[in-house]
Amino acid sequence: MQASKDAMLFLRKRAALEEEYGKQMIKLAQSMSESFDKAHPRSGTYGDAWTSFLKVHETIGEQRLRFSSDVTEVADDLQLLVKDTEKGRKQVKDVGLKHEKQLSDADLTLEKCKQKYEMHSEEWERAILQKNNDPLHVPKKGLFKNNKTQAQLNKMEEDARVKATMADQNYRQQLQATNASRQEYFQTHLPKIVSSLKDVGDECCVALRYQLARYAYIFEQALTADGLALDNDDGLGLRSLTEKIDKDADMTDFIKSYSSRGNGRAYKSEIPFKEYSMSANALTVLNPNPVFGVDLNTLMDRDREEVPLILIKCAEVVETYGLNTVGIYRLSGVNTQIQKLRAAFDRDCRGVNLLTEEYISDINNITSVLKLWFRELPDPLFPRSTYQHFLSAAKIEDERMRVLGLHTVINDLPDAHYATLKYLMGHLDKVQQLQRYNKMGSANLATIFGLTLMGNESGVTGASIDSQDSERLAETQWQVRVVQTILDNYRLIFEPDEP
Repeated sequence: MQASKDAMLFLRKRAALEEEYGKQMIKLAQSMSESFDKAHPRSGTYGDAWTSFLKVHETIGEQRLRFSSDVTEVADDLQLLVKDTEKGRKQVKDVGLKHEKQLSDADLTLEKCKQKYEMHSEEWERAILQKNNDPLHVPKKGLFKNNKTQAQLNKMEEDARVKATMADQNYRQQLQATNASRQEYFQTHLPKIVSSLKDVGDECCVALRYQLARYAYIFEQALTADGLALDNDDGLGLRSLTEKIDKDADMTDFIKSYSSRGNGRAYKSEIPFKEYSMSANALTVLNPNPVFGVDLNTLMDRDREEVPLILIKCAEVVETYGLNTVGIYRLSGVNTQIQKLRAAFDRDCRGVNLLTEEYISDINNITSVLKLWFRELPDPLFPRSTYQHFLSAAKIEDERMRVLGLHTVINDLPDAHYATLKYLMGHLDKVQQLQRYNKMGSANLATIFGLTLMGNESGVTGASIDSQDSERLAETQWQVRVVQTILDNYRLIFEPDEP
């Protein structure tokens, strides 16, 4: 019970800290946003990025408040647990004290009967000796002489014998009753009391373990939500926001704004290049075989390849140069380089050479363009038609049955999806084998690729953290579980030829 009290106290203090943190974070983000808007009405790319930057922190503050509320609920449940446990122990204690008092009363009554028995037996003995003129018990002649006749002495001895006999019977009866009470107490009541106390303690322990597990799940959800706010595939993570800052464009806008204030006077500046936007038909002519935004079945029929070439090229470079890179697939590359790589793959996928210094100098650019390709698939790697089947299999508690369920759904995938999934999981299996260097185990990789590979049933593959409700967050957990289970059991599910 003391452990429950300690846990309740810890969670209450933790909730208070999180609540204060969330309130102060929201207050700071809102005040900084308001002051920045007043001071910089025309802020350019930096202002847009900074405003979104502060919005991310405000979102984290709101999530911390929700986390604090959830932790408070757990603490309240622990408080109820402590009260119920104290009540149960008090009831058992009262029953124990009642039986102890009954036993103590029986012992006291027995002692009284024993004293009475000894007293009357002693008087009977003295009367017997007086009756037989025992010199030790016959009063001396003198002032107080024994003037009792033999008949009186016989009467005294008879009365003393009757009293002694009755006292003996009472003492024996009380001794039998007391021993019976003691036997009943030690053989029945005391074991039952100890068992009841153990039941109360066991119930408290089970409930405490459940509440701590509940707290752990809430904590994991909060960390996942914070992670999605800080780094996501929608370009709203902190690093992605900073990459959107264009100091040259901001400077140009700043100078132009002052030029407009100077009565139309313009300062000397170069005319910027404006790229011509070609029509879709023209782009089709220039890029006859694009790979981004093209269905896997179409790619297989068009390129005569079981596994898309872009996946093979990126995976081979990562396996050659990036397996020991800390945070591989978790860290994002530079957006300009990612878009450059994307355009190169769309122009001529077979002609792209990823072994140049320009590309291998930052392996995160290659992993980012691969994740982007998966996100832009019209039908995700895990097809929408099988989305609910995968989620249902992931929800199976028994691990062996869960693996069997996922194996069955995977075997029913279209050939293009099956081949691509098998190749990707084989590649990620090589990544996780070196997690002692790259810090990317199956859990981390599944968190990165869960939403990327599965999308969702409605086809919505991206939304800001503000629009994600609790149901969507719960689905994210199952998506991660699907990918992690497949990755953990890669060799059992796909039975690869290599050792």
